[in-house]
Amino acid sequence: MKKITYVPVIKTADAEVRALENLTETATNKITPLLEFTRSRKSSKIADGDIHRRVKRLAETFKNRACFFDLTTDPNLTNDQIKELQSNAAGYKNWTNFLIEYKKDFSKIIPTLQISDENLDSEDEHYKRLKRQVEVLADNFDKILFRLPLGYEFAEKDMQEISAKIPADRVVCLIDAEYIPKDKASVYSANAVSLVKQLSKFSPGRIVVAGTSFPKKPTQHGTDTEGRMALEEKLFYQNVTSTEKGVVYGDYATIHPFRNDQSGGNGWVPRIDMPTEDELFYFRDRKGNSEASYAGAYERVAKRVAATGDYRTVGKQLKDCWGLEQIASAADGIPPGLSPSFWISVRMNIHMSLVTAR
Repeated sequence: MKKITYVPVIKTADAEVRALENLTETATNKITPLLEFTRSRKSSKIADGDIHRRVKRLAETFKNRACFFDLTTDPNLTNDQIKELQSNAAGYKNWTNFLIEYKKDFSKIIPTLQISDENLDSEDEHYKRLKRQVEVLADNFDKILFRLPLGYEFAEKDMQEISAKIPADRVVCLIDAEYIPKDKASVYSANAVSLVKQLSKFSPGRIVVAGTSFPKKPTQHGTDTEGRMALEEKLFYQNVTSTEKGVVYGDYATIHPFRNDQSGGNGWVPRIDMPTEDELFYFRDRKGNSEASYAGAYERVAKRVAATGDYRTVGKQLKDCWGLEQIASAADGIPPGLSPSFWISVRMNIHMSLVTAR
């Protein structure tokens, strides 16, 4: 299995999947995504969404590429089907069966351990079920992922129990900082370093740190028409690796950890976000009362993005990037998408292309 160098944490909603599918083959080969499966889009025939539709859509791209499998805990993106897969009953049997079923479609799955105390009366029963999950996964997969949040109190205890059933060098650990607020990278990295030191005692195969600074509302970093923010996740990682060597970089590919639908009954304000190496800036422009669609507003903001020195600099770094091509098309008066979801895909695609271009 290839060396893990970049782990984008990707929920499998439409915008995220579109961003992944439009990466170049070179960029795709440089990522090991953590695919956090969500329900599919609801429809009249599938009222609650179907996770299998999301899994099958990604099978072509990641059939022979390493990727982590996990399940979302976002209440806006889950359903009863996902909750059943997260159940700890019979040693998380629903989850392990699901993973084994998809081995034929994804030859290099790295499963994430599900950890739940639901309906358990004792710590012994919790670890009994966890270790049963580890045993089954160890028998069927080369590696497994132990994902834990910042401030997690049971990192050493859990690793001790996990490594009793699988060699620690077959365990990848991911420390998930989730949302990192502005100017908080140093505080969050100190907590991450503490966890890295605890996990390192077991010599796991890899330790990844991941987080995101993309806010629920980007305008909190600017005005109604434009703004700029530092990518705190980059500073977070730099702080961690200043003392802890060999830690792998991860992020949420410029997505907030929890769903924040932008459109509504009154429409939305067209916005295009442009990532750079260490920052992200945006321009917004409202649709005019006389305009029949959002096309004019997206053209105007795309022209503003394309006129910046940052856009030209990134363009020199990325000779082949779908996301940049969409901005160029919009700036030429042919916006390829008129929804917030489409432009989220553009932002993510550019960001992941930049990370893999290093």
